[in-house]
Amino acid sequence: MSDSVENGATNDAVAWPTVLEEAFKAEPAGWSFAATSRTPPLRFDAPGLVVTLPGGETSVAAYWFEKQQFADFSVSVTVALLSAQEPTQSYAGISFRAKSDKDNYRVFIDGEGYYRLTRRVANTSTALIDWTRHEALKAGVGEENRLRVVATGGEIILYANDVRLITVTDDTFSAGHIALQAQGGSAESESATVFAFRNLEIASPQG
Repeated sequence: MSDSVENGATNDAVAWPTVLEEAFKAEPAGWSFAATSRTPPLRFDAPGLVVTLPGGETSVAAYWFEKQQFADFSVSVTVALLSAQEPTQSYAGISFRAKSDKDNYRVFIDGEGYYRLTRRVANTSTALIDWTRHEALKAGVGEENRLRVVATGGEIILYANDVRLITVTDDTFSAGHIALQAQGGSAESESATVFAFRNLEIASPQG
């Protein structure tokens, strides 16, 4: 296991074949939903995949692309915060190279312009990049952010809105599933938080 970090500033082209494009206008085949007990069902409208985290508890919701695993890949999705009580205390993003919900990488953004990258091993998370604010991320309810992860070997590059946020080297997981994930909320607030995922695209040299 090794990890290192490099700051970045610009977008880098990756010319891999597109494996999947999904707008979530209707429920697609090959996906599965896992969530805590009070999390409402997914909605496919708005347009996009809409995830609601109920108030009154801390919730987790993940939508897994089970059909295929990926080693090297580029995955991009637009994340929108549709509704939240300030501060949001919730976040959404991409789980990747996931062996399970206990073993994976996760990149999240919140509604206030921050991002975070974690490595989760045996259900224990380690922050590779702890919550960091970046000017490329748009803050506030109703804003959309295009989140992208490019993984090649042990190199993981994160982008937001075509700006490279950071490059991290870590070789813990070499391949796995991709999932869209939202989590957070507060036991102290009954206000639900609502996220939408739109226009997912996965590219990979695996084809």
